[in-house]
Amino acid sequence: MADPAEPLFDLPFDGEMPMPAALARAPAYAGPFADELAKLMKTNPTVDPKRWEKAKLDAIEFLADWGHEAAELGWTADDLFSLHPVAPLTRYDVMGLVWLLNGKEVSAIDERTAKIGPTTYYRAKSY
Repeated sequence: MADPAEPLFDLPFDGEMPMPAALARAPAYAGPFADELAKLMKTNPTVDPKRWEKAKLDAIEFLADWGHEAAELGWTADDLFSLHPVAPLTRYDVMGLVWLLNGKEVSAIDERTAKIGPTTYYRAKSY
């Protein structure tokens, strides 16, 4: 889990921020995967704007809660943000964790897996 003494964002956060306010925090994010988050904020890699908005919020929440730990455990930007170039929202075998969350929260993470409710997500890459 992230070091509480090291702020990930320069803005105050009360834990229950509405979506537009949470999205406004993204430019202030300074933790691991900040470049990938910035790319996601600027460009929709899908044809579904609602799914993109959800992915942006999920990315912010995941990185605030698990970004440092994921980086320390060896997770990569592809593990978190990737999509298939031809079939982005249908090829789950190459879909990054952020896109699989779809509003759900990660409850645990290790070198190989992330727990999302009753489902375990396995990283596609070798570790």
